[in-house]
Amino acid sequence: MKDSEAKLIDIKQFSEILYQYVIDKKIKLQDAYNLARSQIEMVSEYKGRGTRSKNLPSLDKTIETIMKSHRPTLEELLESIKKQFVFTFDDKIKDYLEK
Repeated sequence: MKDSEAKLIDIKQFSEILYQYVIDKKIKLQDAYNLARSQIEMVSEYKGRGTRSKNLPSLDKTIETIMKSHRPTLEELLESIKKQFVFTFDDKIKDYLEK
C-alpha cells in the first residue's frame, strides 16, 4: 500500500466530505490529511502543516530586514540583483532609468 493510499483511507474514515474534496481535487491530499490528523489527535497543528507558509512578509519588509542586517552598498545590491536577473538586468535598468 502506498503512502497516498493510506492517507486517503485515513481521510475517508475521518470525513466523507473531505475525502470527496480530495477526489474532486478541490483540496490537496496532504492538506486534507494534515487537517484530518490534527482533528483526530486534537492538536492545533499537525507536523508538516506549517511548512508551506502562505503568510510571507512583503518585499519591502524583506528588503528592509536585509538592509538592517547586512548593510549592503548600492553596488552590492545591484550586483546581487544582476545575479538573479542575468539575461534581462541591463535592458530593464536602461528602461527604468529612461522613465
